[in-house]
Amino acid sequence: MKSSILLGASSLALMTIGAMSLCNQTAAETKIGKVIVIVRRPTTPSQAPRTPEFNPFFAELINGYVILGSATAYGTVTVSLSSTSGDNYSTNFDTTDGAILLPISGDAGLYTLQITTPEGIQFVGEFTL
Repeated sequence: MKSSILLGASSLALMTIGAMSLCNQTAAETKIGKVIVIVRRPTTPSQAPRTPEFNPFFAELINGYVILGSATAYGTVTVSLSSTSGDNYSTNFDTTDGAILLPISGDAGLYTLQITTPEGIQFVGEFTL
C-alpha cells in the first residue's frame, strides 16, 4: 500500500516537473528568439536551387518583433509582413543600415515575410505562432 502511494506521488511529481519545463521552454523560445528561415523564391521551376546557396537575409522573432537583417547591401528593398490573424505591414528597408524591426501582433497564425530587391528578386520566410 505504502509503495503504491509513493509510486503515485513520484509519478505526479515527475508529470508536474515535465509540464513546468515544457511551459518554461515555450516562454524561453519566445523571449530568446525563433529563427525564421528565409529562402529565395524561384521565378521559374528551372531556377529552383538544387544545392544550398548563399542567402543574404536573416530574421529572428524576439519579443513581439521580427528582426530582419541583410549581409549584402542590395540598396532599398521592399518588405511586407502578413499573417492569417490580420497583420498587414509593409515598409522599405535600406540594407546598408544592417537591420530593421518589424512589429507583429503576436496573435496565433501563419506569418509570411516577403522581401523584394530592386532587381525584382524575391525572398520569403514563413513562421507560425
